[in-house]
Amino acid sequence: MALRRILYCGDPILTRKAGRIHEMDDAVVELLRDLRDTMLEAGGLGLAAAQVGVPLAVVTVLRDPESDSVLKLINPRIVEQEGEQEGNESCLSLPTLRGVVIRPARVVVEALDLNGEVIRAEGEGLMARCLAHEVDHLDGRLFIDLVEPDSLCWLRPDEREEAGYRTEPTTVEEAREAFDRLRKRREGLT
Repeated sequence: MALRRILYCGDPILTRKAGRIHEMDDAVVELLRDLRDTMLEAGGLGLAAAQVGVPLAVVTVLRDPESDSVLKLINPRIVEQEGEQEGNESCLSLPTLRGVVIRPARVVVEALDLNGEVIRAEGEGLMARCLAHEVDHLDGRLFIDLVEPDSLCWLRPDEREEAGYRTEPTTVEEAREAFDRLRKRREGLT
């Protein structure tokens, strides 16, 4: 198991359009395995390769939290969508930040598997949200780019609260600045 470092909001790789995979090789197999392991270790529902510094169109999405079953999608794209849902989102590249994003209620994603065969993944509700969120990463979009600005908040640990945390409102600008400082500190730039 190889865990990779998850990049924070503000890293230029996260805003780049991901390159398509044209050849299934050992590097793609290893990348998918590492994405799965990193996502599960971090407690995420999905992870795009760009989030670990690899600007390629590869994502993993947790299919079933009970069994750690994971969809491994190469060159995914949404081919059908319908309806609309509004709900809270978070992201491993924006830890402890949450906000409301409007997403399709149902999506169908077409992708390649490791054999180069076309596969389809369909999702409603949370699965549709996760698939759309990860496909957005491939176009260099983060949930903070789509969030309802007034809903954005930090989740702060607070053992006095029943949920174990409290919310603290923030703005898009304040959140971006905070992640930029965090990223620079991590990279030793400050």
